[in-house]
Amino acid sequence: MKYILYIGVLCLILTACLDSTSPATEKQNQTNVTKRKLEKVERSVINAKSNSQYIGKPGQLIIVAEPTEYVDEIQALFDSVFSAPVRPYYPPTPYFEIYQRSPQDFRRLSTKLRNVIDIALDETLKEGEPTMRIYENYYSKTQLYTILRAQNMNDLYSLLENEIEYLFNLYNRQEWKREFLRNAENNHENTNAKLRSKFGIELTLPSKFRYESIDDTYAHIILPARSRQMELNIGSGNVTRTNYIQSGIMIWQYPYTDKSQLQPKNLEQMRDTILKKYAKHEIEGVYMGTQYHPAAMPVPKALKIGDIEGYEIRGLYKFTGEAEPSGGRYWEFHFKHPKRNMIVAISGYFDVPPTTSPHLDMNIIRAVIYSLKIADN
Repeated sequence: MKYILYIGVLCLILTACLDSTSPATEKQNQTNVTKRKLEKVERSVINAKSNSQYIGKPGQLIIVAEPTEYVDEIQALFDSVFSAPVRPYYPPTPYFEIYQRSPQDFRRLSTKLRNVIDIALDETLKEGEPTMRIYENYYSKTQLYTILRAQNMNDLYSLLENEIEYLFNLYNRQEWKREFLRNAENNHENTNAKLRSKFGIELTLPSKFRYESIDDTYAHIILPARSRQMELNIGSGNVTRTNYIQSGIMIWQYPYTDKSQLQPKNLEQMRDTILKKYAKHEIEGVYMGTQYHPAAMPVPKALKIGDIEGYEIRGLYKFTGEAEPSGGRYWEFHFKHPKRNMIVAISGYFDVPPTTSPHLDMNIIRAVIYSLKIADN
């Protein structure tokens, strides 16, 4: 009996020793980073002055790092912020789709992608003193390229934890700013003259659109429809279908009477009232409404564009009435006009098929909304 007990204890000791040196345990030890308080790093953006054309799709973030440095904890940190969903959009729409590339693959494939964060360890740095350098126009025009360096994994993780919200806001702004800069090259004086006269505002608009105005309450800027081919496997053959992407910007106004009108719930109620009258579908009796499903309620946020205070609201719309043929996403801004006794709303909508990324259309809409200026007259 004693012999059997001795053998059992010996086996337990051997098992414990084997577990302590297993690959899984080694990985855990390598990636078990701890938080550390660091001094603030430099946040200024350095203009590298490249004029090359950027490539890649909107809404993509490239992480340049070795797999041994892009460990689970750092990946989870990026996912929790950059890949967070744009609420309440459905299908789920992350702010960024993240792709990790080694430094060798990054240089081999392309360095001109829109959004890049380069992370690595540097043993020449002092412990507790990581560095961050943010560049615009680095390998290509409007590219954001951030270089993060640290002496060890704990410093690298702490640096990211401290700065990731700032970096997200910077990269998120750059996404729509690219469309704004492209729009700024256009001259739409005739349309802006109408916007100044009717609504007391000016907007920086894309190169092509159609402007429609019904009366002094409502106007519609219809952006060109885009199409995307999609191959479907049906039975033994392939069928090509065309998906159309539709988007536009609606502007409306109504008299201001008291502060309660500016509460998000009341802004949404007035949205529905106006769209029921003006935003009609080609099918008789169908108009643009708002999704109020508990899982997709509109998301309001107090926002200031320049000196203009108001509410930004994101949500889902659907054409409703006698039929419900389609729907999509909307992103809008409501505010009291500082020079007129009116509440004005700028509402961008985009109907993008689930098989297509909505980031380009979302950025175009945001660029127009954030270009808002109050007319001088």
